[in-house]
Amino acid sequence: MFNIFMGLIFVFFKTNLSFWDIGMTYYITNIIGYISILVGINELGRRNQKLIKVKPYVIAMIAHSIIVFLLNITGNSPLMMGTSTTLEITIALVGVVFIVAGMFMVFIIISQVMDSLADTMRNRLLYNLVNVMILLFILAGISAIFGFLPMVSSALMGALLLLEVVFLISYYYVFLTRKEKLA
Repeated sequence: MFNIFMGLIFVFFKTNLSFWDIGMTYYITNIIGYISILVGINELGRRNQKLIKVKPYVIAMIAHSIIVFLLNITGNSPLMMGTSTTLEITIALVGVVFIVAGMFMVFIIISQVMDSLADTMRNRLLYNLVNVMILLFILAGISAIFGFLPMVSSALMGALLLLEVVFLISYYYVFLTRKEKLA
């Protein structure tokens, strides 16, 4: 559980409140975070076979983070591409969808992990936090993609970051301190 917790800290780490955080630090922390989550899933998967179904998502996110990281360091980020030809526009749009899907995938992984552990520990607050975080993420994404007031997107990302901290504290309490009390 601790490895999953540490992985989530790295995945949630952001250096700014921009929806389009494509910096190298962001993807390095994602790579470290998803590897830590994978280690945690492998450890817990020995006792809980339901967790094994989350493994392909995490592996896909490790690959996703590495690919986007490599695109960024080579100067080929989909967000920085030229858009003068139809091909460039198509590649940039596919890249943006790829980036947004990757950002969203963390919530799917969290939900899958919690569902896999639901028979041992259930906490409605965690599920509600994930649902609100997904809603804030979608609203921030819509605001960023369609260019609604940049301040709105930043405010939503700030609220999302705050909820991620609350989620991490709640996760720690539910899955780590209770486990220690039971031991």
